[in-house]
Amino acid sequence: MEKSSWEFSGNIFHCEISHQVDGFGDFMLTATPGDELFISLTADWLSLRDHASEIIIESSSWQQQNNAAFAQSELNWQGHTAKTSRNSAAFLEALEQGLTWQVNIDPGKNIKYKVNSSPVSTRAIVREFRLCKQNLLPKPFSYVRRVDMQFNSNSTHLSPEYEQDLIAIARYIAADDNVTEVLIDGHADASGDHFVNLQLSKERAYEVQARLIELGVPNTMIQVRHHGTRNPIASNNSAQGRELNRRVMVRLVKTNNLTALKTQKASR
Repeated sequence: MEKSSWEFSGNIFHCEISHQVDGFGDFMLTATPGDELFISLTADWLSLRDHASEIIIESSSWQQQNNAAFAQSELNWQGHTAKTSRNSAAFLEALEQGLTWQVNIDPGKNIKYKVNSSPVSTRAIVREFRLCKQNLLPKPFSYVRRVDMQFNSNSTHLSPEYEQDLIAIARYIAADDNVTEVLIDGHADASGDHFVNLQLSKERAYEVQARLIELGVPNTMIQVRHHGTRNPIASNNSAQGRELNRRVMVRLVKTNNLTALKTQKASR
């Protein structure tokens, strides 16, 4: 079962190449921010539950045959769709080399299906996909929607380890028009003077705000609050708990759940 059409779609939120298999369904290879590539096979008429099928890479019919598969993985079925994330990068390489994806489906009752992709006209599609993948946002909304940044005791210095998180937050805000507000909440642990801790939480929050503004986040979007020792997330009776409480929490607020992509940021 095969058909030689491949299509690409993508932007900074996702990259996808799809292939229609005549008489069966669709292959897809998908990349999303911060995640591994994954392959999916959606069937038009076959539905399996808690079932696994082997997916392998093989030489095409006109190429020199090799008795061993170039790579293999496993597709896990849930209804009409089977997915895998293991070893998916090898399957992208296979497309570029003109190799074939093959799924061996054995639902039982002496019935077996062999679903093959066609490696025709794939090189240009793979190039588009690779370029798209390079331009993906660093992190998805599920990650940047809430980020906690810890501080050392009596310190307002923002650790360099959070720089990549701040960049990811700033880039997501620039890409998604539905993000309307950035909430920054500063906190302190309960050791030391109450008023000193209140001031520490304030300075920590403004330190994060300043870096986000440097990265291009409009100041008008940002709301800064400081809470001192209020709202701890762990017990202040242990060093580990106090470390967790010395934090700044950054949250993104959306107007709705639909992602509005700025056309000037899109990568097609």
